Amino acid sequence: MTPTVCDLFERQVRERPDATAVRTSGRSWTYAEFGGTTARLAARLRRGGAGPGGIVGLVAPRGPQALTGIVAILRSGAACLPLDPDDPPLRNREILDGTGCRQVLAAAPVEWLPGAQLIDDPTLEDEEEAPPAAPDPLDLAYAITTSGSTGRPKVVGVPHEGLSNLVAASIEDLDLVRPDDVMLWTLAVTVDSTMHDVLMPLCCGGCVAVPDPGELPAAGMLRAVRALGATVLEIPAAVLGPYGGSLLPRLAEAGVRLVITGGSQLDGPGLADADPLVVCNGYGPTETSVAPLWYRCDKSTPRWVPIGRPIRGVRAYVLDEELNPVPDGAAGQLYIAGAGLARGYLGLPGRTAAAFLPDPFSDTPGRRMYATGDRVRRQPDGEYVFLGRTDDQIKISGFRVEIGEVEHALRGCPGVADAAVLLRRDAPGGAALVAFLAGTPLSDEEISGRLRDRLPRHMVPRFHVWLDRLPLNRPGKIDRAALAEMPFADARADRRRTDDVT
Repeated sequence: MTPTVCDLFERQVRERPDATAVRTSGRSWTYAEFGGTTARLAARLRRGGAGPGGIVGLVAPRGPQALTGIVAILRSGAACLPLDPDDPPLRNREILDGTGCRQVLAAAPVEWLPGAQLIDDPTLEDEEEAPPAAPDPLDLAYAITTSGSTGRPKVVGVPHEGLSNLVAASIEDLDLVRPDDVMLWTLAVTVDSTMHDVLMPLCCGGCVAVPDPGELPAAGMLRAVRALGATVLEIPAAVLGPYGGSLLPRLAEAGVRLVITGGSQLDGPGLADADPLVVCNGYGPTETSVAPLWYRCDKSTPRWVPIGRPIRGVRAYVLDEELNPVPDGAAGQLYIAGAGLARGYLGLPGRTAAAFLPDPFSDTPGRRMYATGDRVRRQPDGEYVFLGRTDDQIKISGFRVEIGEVEHALRGCPGVADAAVLLRRDAPGGAALVAFLAGTPLSDEEISGRLRDRLPRHMVPRFHVWLDRLPLNRPGKIDRAALAEMPFADARADRRRTDDVT
């Protein structure tokens, strides 16, 4: 049977008891210490009814307590359901009730959840360590909440099979982490990439470095790397693309050998110019176990970075609207199949059936594939290139426009560090493309003139709004909802005609 992440972690506890497993600015834990702490907490959870097939909530910010909670829940045999302590209690309560979760770990007392088990409960020292649970590869490992178009949050349930397949590929095939690496934990607990980032080093004998609380802007990442001796970290593509050219050389000087990125299309210069540091771009929706495709940047990498190739055990199909394969070089929707697929949306069988379709290309009955909603093309060399979302197309003057193509052209303009384009129907003079930009402001005439050299007239934004930086949401992607509400009274229209937008 394929080993789970629990099996791999427990092997490190046995074989490397004195190695450092977790490090903060204040103290460190060896594998023996961290293994003992998480084993006692796992035993307490099992006494309360946790085990394979169950779900345990986790209410904690990024920190050593949250890491203890993640590992303890997995070692109890249950699936980990991370919740943000700053989210509205009503929303968190709805998620717990919707998933049937009855046990919750918390970093501090929770007013709306008085029965939560505290992670740092001093009575745990008296808990007898019990043999760890042995979850089956098909048991759920974690559940991640995503927003739902109906207003009800969707909770994606991911089995151990997908997580352990990704971790094994990361260690053995992709060289993302080594036993002597220190992985800096940069993301929120509620982001699915966190499961990969913190469990990957713990499964190969590496160390997880936990920075001090708070946000980690580029300068904060650099300080944390130096203070904690980090050699690997993850930076969202929305940050790395516009700022990587200046940040990566400084990270390399500080001893970082590899930067993981993902979460959105990676579009930026200089990603392979900080030798010996390497950038690896991971692609994948939450429904496919974090990142089933990976691309390693090198000197030949274009600014619009490919999303890579499938890892072991994963299949990728590019299909047309009739679910027929398209030839290499042609555009189609990407479907993912194989070991990384989530079980589905917990408690939402209709939504699950609509997104997880029968796999017509599998020889095994009952296999499924996930419709990503992403338009891609497969290049002759086997690399996949992201073209945009199937639902990001808009129609202007009778022409279909890919928002991603417009944003890529904007990022190629001098002075533009980052760009996001929205269709704003509240624009003066009627609906229009609006470009939100960060960097050194150019005049409307200059930026529009440069875009007209690269884009058809109907694809050139009519308004430009310059910001200090584009807002990011919790997973590190550009917060388009915030931009949709942002006033642009100071934006200046160029003197072109108003495009008809339908």
